[in-house]
Order: sequence, then structure tokens, then C-alpha cells
Amino acid sequence: MNPFDTDKMPWLFTPHSEGELNEYFSSDHSKIIAETSKKVIASLSESSDRFSGKPCYTFNYNQRRYRYTLLRFADVIVRADVTAKKLKSRIMELDAENRELRKQLADMERKMKR
Repeated sequence: MNPFDTDKMPWLFTPHSEGELNEYFSSDHSKIIAETSKKVIASLSESSDRFSGKPCYTFNYNQRRYRYTLLRFADVIVRADVTAKKLKSRIMELDAENRELRKQLADMERKMKR
């Protein structure tokens, strides 16, 4: 099953086993986020506000598929949140490693000065 089809329910909202959910929350979602972002941008139309002249964007969607469109956006928001949390976790890991390496380097420099 295609996990992201506008004609069908997004994968996150279909029945699945717990193992599949674990895989979903541990996998890389950057590709699907980029693809969905392109679809979202393609569905926007730009116009100007009558009074201020500032650009306004209207989202064009098929009324029949409105529910699926909302679920698709909910799915991509969850994917983006998962990705952001994974990135934050990785940054924190790298920061801890960096501190440890700096400490080791300082220890080595002290030993060399003796």
C-alpha cells in the first residue's frame, strides 16, 4: 500500500500492528515531507488583498477529498514532528560527544605539557 496517496487514507490513519508503528516513528520522513510540501505549494493560488495589496494565498482542494486532504496534512505534521525530535536528539548526542572529545583533548594536552 502506498503510504501517501491522495485518493486513499494516509498510512498513519489505517489499521496496522505495533511493530509497524515503531518503524514509522523511527524512520526518516524527510523525503515524504518534501514531496508533500511541493503538493501543498502547488495547490496554493496567490492573489492580492483588495485593501492592503498584500499577497494572499488560497488553498485549492477537491471538496470530495477534503477529509483525506486534512488527514494528509495531519500525517505530514506528525512526520515533521517526529523528524524534528529525532534531529534534536541527534544534536544533543553530538553535543555530548563533542564535550567528551574536548575533555579528552584537554587531558592529552595537559599530559604533553608535563
